[in-house]
Amino acid sequence: MFEETNMKTVSAEMLGTFFLVFFGITAFASSDDAFAGALTLGLTLMVLMHVFGPLSGCHLNPAVTIGNMMSKKISQDDAIGYMGGQVVGATLGFVLFKFLNPGTDALVDGDMAILVAAAVGTMFFVMTLLSTQDPFAVGAALFVVSSAAFADVNAGVDIGIMLANAIDGNADWAFFGVIGSVAGAFLGWAVKDNALD
Repeated sequence: MFEETNMKTVSAEMLGTFFLVFFGITAFASSDDAFAGALTLGLTLMVLMHVFGPLSGCHLNPAVTIGNMMSKKISQDDAIGYMGGQVVGATLGFVLFKFLNPGTDALVDGDMAILVAAAVGTMFFVMTLLSTQDPFAVGAALFVVSSAAFADVNAGVDIGIMLANAIDGNADWAFFGVIGSVAGAFLGWAVKDNALD
């Protein structure tokens, strides 16, 4: 069992479902504006279709996987792997969101939350840029990251803010955004080169 299952496709389903939950579903669930939440969810899915679609089909949903299995588009072993990856990715997405989001009894706040959020946001953005040059997908990725309040994806901008704020003696928060976005850039590259390629 699972001898012929491509673990990269299972990893793609896990990562895709993680990002769908972390950015899209939590934005929809936590937004006071249903339209903004639905827009963020839709744009997140659009980006993920560009990034993971060519690799796994970007199911990100056991119902889609079951439909594909019943239509003989994927094997039963692959379907089980996909669904396992989807459940793990969804769980990790919700756990990390709860870990970082102050509105949901976060376990971490302040500087460490900024660092982790910047790393995840930048990883998503860099992974997207390395996977597609489609301007709609890239723009949507930036919208998703920014609207989810994880806007620290540009270390150059963060350094500029840090230097401007240093004049007033308050540059600590930007420092953690810089560190997080640089770490996220490496993570995005690692995901693209090792899990997607």
